[in-house]
Amino acid sequence: MQNMDLCFWQRLPALAQNKPLVLYGMGDGADKLLRQLERLHLQPAGIFASDQFVRGQNFAGLPVLTYAEAKGRFGEMLVLICFGTEQPDVLANIAKIAAEQELYAPHLPLFGSTLADEAFWQVYQEQLTAAATVWADAQSRAVYRNYLYYMWTGRIEYLQQATSPRLAVWPLLDLQADEVYLDLGAYDGDTVEEFAALVQGSWRQIWALEPDAKNFAKLQARIAGLPKAQALPMAVYQSSGELIFNGQAGRNSAISELGAKAKKQYAVQGISLDDLQRDYLHCMPTYIKMDVEGAEESALLGGRQLLAQTDRPRPKLAIAAYHRTEDIFKLPLLLKELNPDYHLYLRHHPYIPGWETNIYAI
Repeated sequence: MQNMDLCFWQRLPALAQNKPLVLYGMGDGADKLLRQLERLHLQPAGIFASDQFVRGQNFAGLPVLTYAEAKGRFGEMLVLICFGTEQPDVLANIAKIAAEQELYAPHLPLFGSTLADEAFWQVYQEQLTAAATVWADAQSRAVYRNYLYYMWTGRIEYLQQATSPRLAVWPLLDLQADEVYLDLGAYDGDTVEEFAALVQGSWRQIWALEPDAKNFAKLQARIAGLPKAQALPMAVYQSSGELIFNGQAGRNSAISELGAKAKKQYAVQGISLDDLQRDYLHCMPTYIKMDVEGAEESALLGGRQLLAQTDRPRPKLAIAAYHRTEDIFKLPLLLKELNPDYHLYLRHHPYIPGWETNIYAI
């Protein structure tokens, strides 16, 4: 990255001197971005949202405008996106705004505090370089390169260059009619439903884990009509035992980080992959999807025995690689350490910012 000028966070103060800095979006992402701007001694001049979300409200002491109102007030702007979306109409709107304004989608970690700033690139240069060599095809190497460029610059064109449809990855996984599917972080059952459709209603067993109580109730209701499908109210982790959980009743529900506080915390049962396979599955899973809100590294470490299998087919894996800033290099390197025989593929599916960037291990 050293040949691409300064990273986004170093460049931002100078960029903000030339144009009004305006946020696009509200909510947790905007709060997180505002905290980072405060560290840089920057204040947004305004904020706007997609038209359907503007109802005369204020956010962070600023009136929430439509894009047309913001353009009328500020003219040329430095626009920072501070929400995530995969909705085609919203992605199209972002592209339209990017054609008119200087627009960035800053990379901010969903979990942890590591920022993709100058220190990050210096500290992890060796690991970032090592991870560039593990990918099994040219497309994965291009996705990895463009994803790092996106993290460095905040420019959405690098994400766009890395993007491929979700359905395009399924031939890699080659799902069959007798799969034992393990869905870790099953949320409300949407990915179980997706799997069932892809294998055309034929599988050997489905196990779905979801620790959030409200999500678990939705999961149970959603899979109630599926044969040989069972839900467990557990969180996969490095070791088995009680965990403190931040229940947000949504995709942001997660195992509590050290010192973290949330409005709703409660104890959940944590279980390692190895214990889950031994005590519940009693067979080898053939396909594991892992989207566990920042606990992916821990979950993989808890499956050392299962993932290191060489005397029988190893499970195919689909692992979220975007929750923590370090995941993009830590997770592929860890997978190769756990089982060097895995062939690793990286894909980014339509999303801004860099969410829905997944490792597929075959």
